[in-house]
Amino acid sequence: MPHALITGGSRRLGLYMTEHLLADGWQVTVLTRSSSAELDRLRGERLNIVTLDYYQLDQIKTFCQQIAAQPLDLLIHNASLFVGGVDTGSSEAFGQLFHIHMQLPALLNTELAAALARSDNGNIIHMTDIYAENPNSDYALYCATKAGLENLSKSFAKLLAPQVRVNSIQPGALKFLPDHSAESKIQVLKDSLLPHEAGFEPIFQTVQYLLANSFITGTAIKVDGGRSISRN
Repeated sequence: MPHALITGGSRRLGLYMTEHLLADGWQVTVLTRSSSAELDRLRGERLNIVTLDYYQLDQIKTFCQQIAAQPLDLLIHNASLFVGGVDTGSSEAFGQLFHIHMQLPALLNTELAAALARSDNGNIIHMTDIYAENPNSDYALYCATKAGLENLSKSFAKLLAPQVRVNSIQPGALKFLPDHSAESKIQVLKDSLLPHEAGFEPIFQTVQYLLANSFITGTAIKVDGGRSISRN
């Protein structure tokens, strides 16, 4: 039975991938800062929910030691923090963004590299953002750390080849939040070449594609309805 580890798997995209990997017969470990009622409803013998403080590196290392004895087939870095601003001096958020988007993935990749290498099809997938290449200045630090994660993904593709394949997915606007106004929805859709709310299925389809195609590593795939080339 293949084993996947997903960070940030308790809500939205992470929850969707968790649910669908379970439906496809995977064993799934979810690493989360806090669970959710939706994730708890999926509990079963093939789902392991681990609640940890992402900022406590010793806890993360201990967790990795506990699961590293067995092969790991898929590591999805989905945990993310979306905050605006550019204040690097006084904002605590800059350190948090760096840690969630770069330090945590680098630590997990390093600590679990041997477990991934023991798989017949070891894969790491980093969820970055189309803003990594064309940033939104209102979210400069978020965009910068996602760009750092994109670069990190390529570095690990070099480090872990050929045993482990490492790629990234760059999502655009996929599924609106409940608090999105009608006006903001219209504007987002207007900025996309494929102007409809896609939901999370296109991301999961891309995960399946990366798992199935054994000749792809070190690449980034945009899943954004063309938004990255239509927005200014």
